[in-house]
Amino acid sequence: MPQPATTTPTTESRDEVTRAWELCYLDPLAARDIGRRLAAGGGSIAVHGWLQVALAEVRIGDAAVATTALAHARLGYAAQEDTAGLALCDEVHAILLRRSGDPESSARLQLATDERGTLGTDPMSRFIAHNSRAITAKQLGRVDESLHHFYAASEAANATGWAGPRITALGNLGGYHQELHNLEDARQLCEQALRLAREAGARPMVATSAANLIVIHHAAGEPEQARAMAEFMIRHPEELMPNAREQHALYLALGHLSVGEIDAAEGFLPSSDVGNRADGDSMTCWAWLKARCRLARGDAAGAHDVAENALQERQRRQLRDRDYDLMELHRVAADACEALGDAAAALDRLRQAHSLYEQLVGRSARARLLSLQVSHQLAQAQRERDLADDRRRSAEDDRRRLSELNTALHAQIAQTEMLHARLREQALRDPLTGLHNRRYLFEIAPGMLELARRQDTQLCVVLIDLDHFKLLNDTYGHQAGDLVLQRFSALLTRMLRRSDVICRHGGEEFVAVMPDISADGAEAMLDRLLQAFQMQREEYGARRLPHVSFSAGIARFPRHGNTLEQLLSRADRALYTAKNHGRARIEQAPRTGYGTLI
Repeated sequence: MPQPATTTPTTESRDEVTRAWELCYLDPLAARDIGRRLAAGGGSIAVHGWLQVALAEVRIGDAAVATTALAHARLGYAAQEDTAGLALCDEVHAILLRRSGDPESSARLQLATDERGTLGTDPMSRFIAHNSRAITAKQLGRVDESLHHFYAASEAANATGWAGPRITALGNLGGYHQELHNLEDARQLCEQALRLAREAGARPMVATSAANLIVIHHAAGEPEQARAMAEFMIRHPEELMPNAREQHALYLALGHLSVGEIDAAEGFLPSSDVGNRADGDSMTCWAWLKARCRLARGDAAGAHDVAENALQERQRRQLRDRDYDLMELHRVAADACEALGDAAAALDRLRQAHSLYEQLVGRSARARLLSLQVSHQLAQAQRERDLADDRRRSAEDDRRRLSELNTALHAQIAQTEMLHARLREQALRDPLTGLHNRRYLFEIAPGMLELARRQDTQLCVVLIDLDHFKLLNDTYGHQAGDLVLQRFSALLTRMLRRSDVICRHGGEEFVAVMPDISADGAEAMLDRLLQAFQMQREEYGARRLPHVSFSAGIARFPRHGNTLEQLLSRADRALYTAKNHGRARIEQAPRTGYGTLI
């Protein structure tokens, strides 16, 4: 390979350097080809060519070639005493360390670069630095730090004016929110990244964003959308990198598995066993997909072996997993244990899966709050930079800019208040059904009881429990059970009144607080609901689920109690009576004068 020389660069070669920077995160292969031409041409401009070759190879190519090209770039920048160029070499070296499995050394090198303060302040340098630091912090489990850098990378990417950095920043940020189970933000970011990537022909990010959306749709309980995204990847290979099908095979399998297409799903799953999987993420994902396929074919023993072997292997090798994949692995292990009649093992795995689910939900809320805080901090920093620029202008310009900043600040405050309200609403909703949760019930019900007391109006508390729900889960799996819960919740919302407060109390149990209605009126409304529910037939994949019914108990305020706890206790007794009398019925609490006793 030729060494950088010291001849004067031409305008054409400088334009080539700019073009390479514009393409390096849009079409890395094209940027690498430009870099090779510049390096082969010699002269002082060749050093920039070596850097482009190193950056492209370290991201999508050969680490050894990247190391050699980086050494040439470092020599050239040192000869030119270009400290900003040397700092960029350190950034590429940090990416190389991280991709070789050493994020700790990557973080130390990035810290040393920051302490020297030699990295350029142009938007592209800032984007590369923040994007790399975000991924390093993510690998080290530093969620707050990673999110801060991802948002800073997005701000810098927008400042470049180039599609490549902007699409990469959106895709990376959306992918990380997906890992944190913040599905709402993840979906918006990944859909935006996919749209822009398709428009710009950014093939690596088309595949990455589509794969992330498959996982997001599956996690959000949207199997048809997950399948459609997998079909898009299969039908449009011209929009993807040549190796995209192999690289994202697990996601394609997930898309088909989501709708019960077992043959197609297994066609995308590598045939190797757990021990031959190279890394924790792909091993865990492969294992739960493989086990789920075997379970769907009635091979509970095979599913159990795959899941348990994977759990043992990750513990033996101390691998890091995405919590979502680990949760799904525990869930399929629980289903396999249930199918094999090992109730104790099934319960243990189900508890571990539920613990991971609770962590994901908590992390989701935390991610939304952090994104709000980071966005606010970045907006504030931008305003401060704008204000500093304005001080160098005339007084008239200062007044005009100040007015614009005030308008932007008010908009930011309004957005912050809106996001805080959305975050609180999310904390009071059950993520599976979209209904309010138990916490909301105990916040809102006391006020409704007090209002009924003061206005001397009627109010009923209803406890609803789906019949034989455990049998449904045991027979068809938890995903089928989740589908029934979601459809029943939608029916509740549609058939009860807007004034009724409907909450998921836990598991397959629901509570409705119904103001301004008698016990007989509530019973009549629930009878209509029961008839409509029993007429529903749900399909899960290629299987039709059986009819499902519910039993309900009604307690009336204040005859049966003065507090929510007392009313729930009496409604529970009535529900128990309904269950004992054959299920699929509604019972009122007895009309006794001792209603306030529990």
